[in-house]
Amino acid sequence: MTDLVSKDIVDLQDIEKVQFLQTLQADPAQYSAYIQDKSGRILSETIDTKRASFVKVSGDMARMMDMDHNSRAAMIRTEDLSKTQEFIIKEQQRQEDVLTMNEQMTRRQSEINNWYYENKRETLFILQLVLIVMLSIVVTLSLSTYGYVTQQGANTLMGGFIAVGALTWGYRWYYTTYLRDPRFWNQRRFVATDPSTTSGKLCIGTDDLMQMQQSGKK
Repeated sequence: MTDLVSKDIVDLQDIEKVQFLQTLQADPAQYSAYIQDKSGRILSETIDTKRASFVKVSGDMARMMDMDHNSRAAMIRTEDLSKTQEFIIKEQQRQEDVLTMNEQMTRRQSEINNWYYENKRETLFILQLVLIVMLSIVVTLSLSTYGYVTQQGANTLMGGFIAVGALTWGYRWYYTTYLRDPRFWNQRRFVATDPSTTSGKLCIGTDDLMQMQQSGKK
């Protein structure tokens, strides 16, 4: 039933259109005005549609260009920040290396200064000992000359003084040359025999131990 009603409505609309067309064709002036009006409306609607489409496309293109420009600007800023960060990291690494080197140089220079200071102080002690031995010999000779001490006693005393001075100087030379640690004055290296070989060798000293530790860290 609904299909029949719909068909009747369509037929009526077609009939109405045909009647309207026949009415227009009966009056050529009205028909021409109607055609011009419809053509103008279609042209106007077409122009409005094209203009709206152009405005929409232009707006979309402008937004895309802005997005592309912003993306390029963000990429450039990101590259600049990345280069700045790399430069800062390299500069900090360089400064850290310089600080480490300066610290090591300062520590080593302090060790060298301490070693030479203690060496000079001990040398001064040896020279003072030599002076005391010489003064003791001079006093002994004076006492022997004036008869307070016999010649044999004077010789014995002078020999003892000379022996004490020579032994002290010899021990100091041997200890500094062979036993004293070349890096730290107040430490020494101990001579020991390696059971795996037949020759003796020095035990690991402080300097060697520090070098082994640094090699292990690397």
